[in-house]
Amino acid sequence: MSRLDITHERASYQAVFALDVITAAGALIFLGLASKPTFQRIKQRRFTAPNSKNNSARDGPLKTTLGTYLFLWPALLCLFIAYVCRLVSDLLKTAGTINYDDDLGWNGRRAYSTADSGYASNISALTFTTALATIFFTVLLNGGVWIHSSHVQENGTGISTPRTKSRIWNSAIMLAMLGTGLAAWGLGIHARDVSTGSSGPHALLSWSTVLQHHRATRIMYIVHEAIVVAASLSVSIEVLREYATTNRNARDSPERKDLLRFAFAVVPLIWLRDIFILYDVVLLYVDTAGWSATAVDATTLLLVVCRQLANLAILGMVLWGAWRMSRSVALFGRSYYA
Repeated sequence: MSRLDITHERASYQAVFALDVITAAGALIFLGLASKPTFQRIKQRRFTAPNSKNNSARDGPLKTTLGTYLFLWPALLCLFIAYVCRLVSDLLKTAGTINYDDDLGWNGRRAYSTADSGYASNISALTFTTALATIFFTVLLNGGVWIHSSHVQENGTGISTPRTKSRIWNSAIMLAMLGTGLAAWGLGIHARDVSTGSSGPHALLSWSTVLQHHRATRIMYIVHEAIVVAASLSVSIEVLREYATTNRNARDSPERKDLLRFAFAVVPLIWLRDIFILYDVVLLYVDTAGWSATAVDATTLLLVVCRQLANLAILGMVLWGAWRMSRSVALFGRSYYA
């Protein structure tokens, strides 16, 4: 067993590792910023608050940011856990020889086995923890975008949102996302002691290797990702509809400007991420073994940037929107009132 040393790995491995460090650091910073207002709102236990003069077009009580933070804070925690586990597993892999499959795997990361590492079981546990945290993160992010945009519209127009139909639909599709994700993860856990790709009789397979070689797990996870795309497209359409409603009924309200930024910054990021989720699915059924090293590395970096960094940017926009919506939390050194 050799020592942990990422500096001797190939440049593409180090580049992806650096992007994972950026993602984990960004998630930690956002988690720190979100913690104070989250626990303040939980302590207050109020989903509505009296309206203050001139801060909304609405006359009645305003929605607080509690609903947003109940999705946002655990989403940030899950993202942070996912990438800390990924970073640790990537470091542990360097303790031995990494034997990669020729074909690209999920998220542009090849399936692999480790020889002479001694950490195979630890790496397996960490990769499965990453997968589980990512499943929860995806559901929570979708819910956060949905509930935040709905409450911003209600504060601006006075129209009660989300409506019953929206509540039922979004609750159902989030449960479907969670259910299929957990089903895929459970199938993967059951299959991870298969000998395919393992480096020894006591080695446990990583999540990426199980996903590449175990058909039932792969199919169920593709179903999960298809529901993720459908849910995020549904939410993005709802955001655009809410912006149109606010633009029509409360044109001079500050909520209109907030939804404008949300509609034209968050929605394109969601669509960009969805495009690369679909591209990722296609790659699972394309033989990339004959691709050049440059093409493989470019594909991996593109998938990493357009998926995980897009998710981080979406979280940042939701956090910024929640701060503006609350108008009373000194996140940046002072309170802000419209």
